[in-house]
Amino acid sequence: MSIRTARTSWFVVATLVVTIAAANASIVWIYDFPGTPGSGLAADQSNPQPSGATFSDWSRVNLTAGTTSDVFDSTFWNNTAVFDPTQYESFTITADAGSHLDLQSLTFDEMRTAGGPTKGHIEMFVNGSTAAWSVFNYNPDSVWTTRTFSFTPTTDSDNVTLVEFRFYGWDGGTPDASLLLDNVSVTLDVVPEVSSLGPTMLLLGAVMLRRRVSRDRVRSK
Repeated sequence: MSIRTARTSWFVVATLVVTIAAANASIVWIYDFPGTPGSGLAADQSNPQPSGATFSDWSRVNLTAGTTSDVFDSTFWNNTAVFDPTQYESFTITADAGSHLDLQSLTFDEMRTAGGPTKGHIEMFVNGSTAAWSVFNYNPDSVWTTRTFSFTPTTDSDNVTLVEFRFYGWDGGTPDASLLLDNVSVTLDVVPEVSSLGPTMLLLGAVMLRRRVSRDRVRSK
């Protein structure tokens, strides 16, 4: 087999690998909190875990679980006009080994009950950093309202393998009033690292070279 043929074969292999990596369709994963009260456990959500990443259970920090069905209901929010960073609810997304996360957006439905928080705030943290990647402020509504957190998307060069979203609320009027969340939806791509594509390249290369050698032998007879 000539050097030119070998180069052509490896070019085709590389092209195939790039095509495979680029073919990953965006994932839209939703927490819809089924049950009474609404469950924040990842295993209870209506959609299964996606390939290549793990969505965590929701957690509450210095909050109390409410009892409303089919939503994530938290009570006893800070009723003062001063933001409290030690009180929030959150979830994380973790990429499988050999992959990273290209995150695009987060949307959610929200509503406060009478006396619930009038101020809302979300912080996004990547790769365990204590400095927020992006923040989003809104005013919780007394009727169901859809919000979009249009943060700066993460890209391949950011190499994000872990992201956490924290939801805050404050400035209400009644201690046991609720801030309700539903249909928390994240749009992202799970991208294989280049190093994890190595075995795929070797396998495809071996198969193509074997076919090329066999074809050349047949032609030489």
